Amino acid sequence: MPIWEKIKEYVDKNNFTLGHLLDLNAEFFFDDEAVIINGHRKTWGEFHKDIMRFTCVLYHLGFKKDDKIAIWSQNRYEWMLAWFALLKLGIISVPMDHWYRPEESRFILNHSDSVGVICTSDYLEQIDMDRCEYYPNLEKIIVMDDLPNKYRYKTGIYFMKELMNHKNDYDLYKVMKIQETLNRFNTAFFLYTSGTTGIPKGAQLSHYNIIKNMIFTSKNMKNTHDDKMVIPVPFSHVFGNVVGITLACITGTTMIPLRDQDPKVALETVMRERATILHGTPTHFIRYIREKEQHPEWEISCLRTGIIAGAPCPPETMKGIMEALKMPEIIIGYGMTELSPFCTMTSPEDSFYYRTNSVGKSLPEMEIKIVDEKNNPVKIGEKGEICVKGYNVMKGYYKVIEKTRDAIDQDGFMHTGDLGIVDKNGYYKIVGRKKDMIIYGGFNIYPVMIEEYLLNHPNIIEVAVVGVPDPEYGEVVAAVANVNDGITEQNLVDYCYGNISSPSVPRFVSFGVELPLSGRGKVQKFKLKGILAKMLKEGKLGPKVIPTLVKERATIKK
Repeated sequence: MPIWEKIKEYVDKNNFTLGHLLDLNAEFFFDDEAVIINGHRKTWGEFHKDIMRFTCVLYHLGFKKDDKIAIWSQNRYEWMLAWFALLKLGIISVPMDHWYRPEESRFILNHSDSVGVICTSDYLEQIDMDRCEYYPNLEKIIVMDDLPNKYRYKTGIYFMKELMNHKNDYDLYKVMKIQETLNRFNTAFFLYTSGTTGIPKGAQLSHYNIIKNMIFTSKNMKNTHDDKMVIPVPFSHVFGNVVGITLACITGTTMIPLRDQDPKVALETVMRERATILHGTPTHFIRYIREKEQHPEWEISCLRTGIIAGAPCPPETMKGIMEALKMPEIIIGYGMTELSPFCTMTSPEDSFYYRTNSVGKSLPEMEIKIVDEKNNPVKIGEKGEICVKGYNVMKGYYKVIEKTRDAIDQDGFMHTGDLGIVDKNGYYKIVGRKKDMIIYGGFNIYPVMIEEYLLNHPNIIEVAVVGVPDPEYGEVVAAVANVNDGITEQNLVDYCYGNISSPSVPRFVSFGVELPLSGRGKVQKFKLKGILAKMLKEGKLGPKVIPTLVKERATIKK
């Protein structure tokens, strides 16, 4: 019996949690390699031991079930220890993107009611400076890497390495008992995401949500204990912590997370470790293809499969993956954070047409319908909004009841905001988005937040931000502004760079486009997107504006 079948029995009949999933891997694969990351090579037994030690540390520090603790760093071994240790105690983790700027992190740490942060020293000064004013609930900060001397004896700040060196084995029995009191429907973590409002919302996902979703994903991928999975996407994203860590644990697959997303590093890692699975967004895979074309001698025939998700995958990109990267069983997954995350998926058995021109069929044990603007089902082949009902739908947005009601209707269907069609054979295709969200290389960018920031500039009178097509990232940010004299396109980009997340910095800026307004005076963004896309195609938009600091760094490197 494949391990995923055994886990499915557990998860459907018992209070099986992510902590139990880890225990099962340590039991079945104790001496086999679990993690290869940043110089660490750990077996499942060693990985489990380190996690249990950190679990005891958290218990000893006084953290308890239903507390919220943020994890803030790039991918590293300590992130993985924190993830499982929190889950074992029933503590709700709050993963945070490493590129968050102060205004974003302040909102999330405050709104989530986080009582602790586990982070690298990069963020320590800001958190410590802000915690009295912005984080009334924050009690303790645990630093993953080197602890600067000036913080070494400061109240409420701890050095993870030192904590791990203390013997807390006497707490082991207590933390194991806590795990047995947890319910599979308990919230495992909040992932903050935004719709068109630009206000982040914490999607609450349960242990059951994500374990069961990854069981069906694993079955479809046919991954096994013999596979090795390269994870280039951030752990702070559902692609990293669910489709990476959790999926690997369904079968005891070896995890090889990357610190950054450099395509050369990814393919070199594949070759060195003889990896068989490689995940990524379409942007990742476009870069992999380019890198392989520059190095035709690279031997990566070990690759078998992986998941493309996070943004629509152009058919040409999918064909390139199959031809250039020789990944015969690569599949596409469609969904969203609120769906844990997948609702449809292609299969290695699908025809070439469907594997390159659809997002596959519905996964088991869920219902998908496509509706019109009045929430009535449309006919096969007609366009409408994709709505999903099933075990995978989130529990709701944390502390935002009205937004939860907007997202999940009275019949239990999650309204995705994505427009799609389904054909007579049950294959779905995404044809657009109702929302204004920009998807840059698999990451969500929210125009309202960029617009609000830009309007703080004294010389910007009016601004609208939309996405325009990009062959590498899918979409990039374009800003159209009405300004006073004294500001240039370069000034606008430099004003953003370093103050908002890098993907949100406009790549194109125009002061000469008239904003299309509705009768109520609102910018009609769908029209603006069409205008800019046409200008881009005709070569009338651009060139791209590179931040001055980026250009200076490039000059220094040369």
